[in-house]
Amino acid sequence: MIAAGLALSLAGCAMPQRVDAPVGAPRDRDALNVDREVYADLIRSMLDQDQYYAALAHVQQRRAAGGGDLDTLNYLEAEARRGLGQIATADRLYQGLVRSRLAGQAYHGLGLLHGRTDPPRAIGFLREAARLRPTDANVRNDLGYALLIARHYGDALHELATAVELAPDSDKARNNLLLLMMVQGNETAVGRITREAAVSPETITRLRQQARALSRTSTTSGGRG
Repeated sequence: MIAAGLALSLAGCAMPQRVDAPVGAPRDRDALNVDREVYADLIRSMLDQDQYYAALAHVQQRRAAGGGDLDTLNYLEAEARRGLGQIATADRLYQGLVRSRLAGQAYHGLGLLHGRTDPPRAIGFLREAARLRPTDANVRNDLGYALLIARHYGDALHELATAVELAPDSDKARNNLLLLMMVQGNETAVGRITREAAVSPETITRLRQQARALSRTSTTSGGRG
């Protein structure tokens, strides 16, 4: 009886070890996923600081190590190459992502990539990005600015107002909305936004200079809002 009891006792002690063993595997996978995200965030921070060469080097390092999500690495590489002016390579990388889970980000990148050389095409890309990521304030702002430059003022107002409401603390979206109001000559709105957001006189001066330049371009080209 004692031997039987001892055997049962040992079996009872062994059971938790057999149950716990598989639990370690998901933890390892979770740790790997966290590591990937941390590394991706590191590269994103470099891109935010215009450190495109460093970001590209880290993407290449991650590829060589065999780690990281392929779509994420392709997107980050596209962002770095766009920043470096490597248009063809960036375009190829973005285009390779338009059917992936990062399609919205890819269309956004394509819109920014072609903004100067092919504005109508860029607006098309940005519209698709906004359709896929309707609550992304950066996408709505960039689309609104592209529409403003193209003198589609009604559509620009919708996008920029949306961006401001989605990201009330975004100086970029607010300033673009102010720029639109100045171009349209809506001084009542300019005054209201300036007071509510406490916009500095220096910023207002800079925006008025941009508005005058845009108005001259519009007059010269015969465009209409």
